Amino acid sequence: MAEFVRVWNETKGTLVCERCFVAKTWWQRMMGLMGQKSLGRNEGLLLTNAKGGIHTCFMRFAIDVAYLSESGTIVAVRERMRPWSFWIVAQKDAVMALEVPEGRLSETKTEVGDQLVFQPSLVQR
Repeated sequence: MAEFVRVWNETKGTLVCERCFVAKTWWQRMMGLMGQKSLGRNEGLLLTNAKGGIHTCFMRFAIDVAYLSESGTIVAVRERMRPWSFWIVAQKDAVMALEVPEGRLSETKTEVGDQLVFQPSLVQR
């Protein structure tokens, strides 16, 4: 069964994502958001083991991306990442990537240094 989490910005006291799919397998991480037409305002994708970088090839929409350390601290942010873009993250402690709809990080005032907490999502489908 697919795993979804709720992403809470502990630093700002804001909900970043209500229904965030956790991509744990190599195949889930490779497919990412490819083929999806859009993301709802409260949806997202958490790429575990996402060291090195990400791409938006074959995507149809822009996204915001926050790279996280193992403890959930945001170490790098890229807003409005357009389709067919690449981001090679330089921070050595960047191990997970949170992908959310374009504009969501600024809406929630989420930025480098913030601590994110992952909780079980009540919305699984």
